[in-house]
Amino acid sequence: MPAGAGSIEESRSESPRSSDLVLSDLSKAFGGVVALRDASLHARSGEVHGLIGENGAGKSTLVKILAGAITADHGEILYRGSEVTLGTTAAARSLGVATAFQELSLVPDWDVATNLLYRDEPSIKAGRVNPHASRRAAAAAMKQFGVVGIDPGRRVSELRLAERQMLEIMHALMAEPNILILDEPTSALTPEQVWWFFEQVRAFVTSDRLVLFISHRLEEIESLCDRVTVLRDGRNVGSGPISEMPERRLIELVAGEAVEQALAQGIDQPEGSADTPILAKLDGFASPPDFQGIDLEVRQGEIVGVAGLEGQGQLELFLALYGARKSTGQAFLGGKRLRLGSPAAAIAQGVGLVPHDRGLALCLSLSIRDNLTLGSLRAISRFGLIIREKESRIVHRAMTALRVRARGARTIVETLSGGNQQKVLLGRVLALQPKLLLLYDATRGVDVGTKAEIFNLIREQARAGVAILFYSTDVTELIAMCHRVVVLHDGSVRAELSGIAVTEQNIIAAAIGGRSHG
Repeated sequence: MPAGAGSIEESRSESPRSSDLVLSDLSKAFGGVVALRDASLHARSGEVHGLIGENGAGKSTLVKILAGAITADHGEILYRGSEVTLGTTAAARSLGVATAFQELSLVPDWDVATNLLYRDEPSIKAGRVNPHASRRAAAAAMKQFGVVGIDPGRRVSELRLAERQMLEIMHALMAEPNILILDEPTSALTPEQVWWFFEQVRAFVTSDRLVLFISHRLEEIESLCDRVTVLRDGRNVGSGPISEMPERRLIELVAGEAVEQALAQGIDQPEGSADTPILAKLDGFASPPDFQGIDLEVRQGEIVGVAGLEGQGQLELFLALYGARKSTGQAFLGGKRLRLGSPAAAIAQGVGLVPHDRGLALCLSLSIRDNLTLGSLRAISRFGLIIREKESRIVHRAMTALRVRARGARTIVETLSGGNQQKVLLGRVLALQPKLLLLYDATRGVDVGTKAEIFNLIREQARAGVAILFYSTDVTELIAMCHRVVVLHDGSVRAELSGIAVTEQNIIAAAIGGRSHG
């Protein structure tokens, strides 16, 4: 479908009702970069409306306009039959707009209760907050929303990413908004938590409310949404009932048929894999109480998947191998024992990590150039001075290989789309030429096009002889990308699957503590 066809589909649908949200001809540019080009959207009250598109397609800009964080250059917003101006977050809140973002808005140094009840905390004399009453109120709210196992007095920074994501969603729901915007809210959630999320959204939607749901997981769009709008290059290129937009059509609208082929191409099996040298080896590797006694070998050029339900020791395993947490037992790389006293020591010995939270791993206020070379300063400097020629080579090579979409290397990373930020992070790690590459949910929150590009880069690293550990919350990614999959349960290896045994059924069975068949 060519650009502009979305307006044709809309003309065949019902005319906007007085209770609907209608965006018409919205445009926004940042300097010389156009983020939205006469974009349109019609979301109906009482529905969950999906919004999809590649990173950089304009989704985040549209959402920020609705949230009052930025103002459109021109265009019209109608809600409940009246034109509205949303130049501030306060104006958006007064209209009844609430948001839950993938990049969390919770304050890490505050406890759970303070984050959930901010501005509504129970108080005692002189307006002072009553912490005990706040924690009781927060506990009651979490019980109401089915969020269990989180201490309301605990600091948010101490929680797992999935727990923080659930609190972000709950915080938005507690506002009881008219328009609920959910921007990649499930990217860090386990399958069980995704079902919790679905239940919350379905319970929330009524005839007077609407949900705008952004996700790169097409199966979630198909399961949860009533209608969907696809953005590409800042324009609406297709809208309609989800029943009339099958997955193949959505992929074609988002990024073209070539992406589906890239995702389905599989991996190259290492030639003579049984004889390929073992590059990384774990022997009784442990970090109690999170995981213990892990024995694992990864051959040169092999991609080994790590699976399991959330909280079974996967993250701690990756952090321990990166020297970011204490460990016992032995780990070897290239036949030499790894000394894992710190991330710097791990990096110096050839270990690279792409973590799950790019917001913490990147220096968002710095440029692409600075972020790409941050880990390579010794290699590109002499007597404390940067050798610009070496720096330029690293930056040019990375931006070309990763296809980072930006005006130039001086672009501030914070202004990039989530997918391009992830590419910059991956580029910084690959610039160090690691022998063991640890990828922890490296495609979290990126669109299908960017995911295909990242998959191809990972395959290239494997073909170059790098040993790779690949964790993903998406079982289909593990099946598509990995030569073998080890499944963790209660901090130990429950199953090791290879060949035809690498199936969704076997991975899930082992993850919940059952028996796999293979």
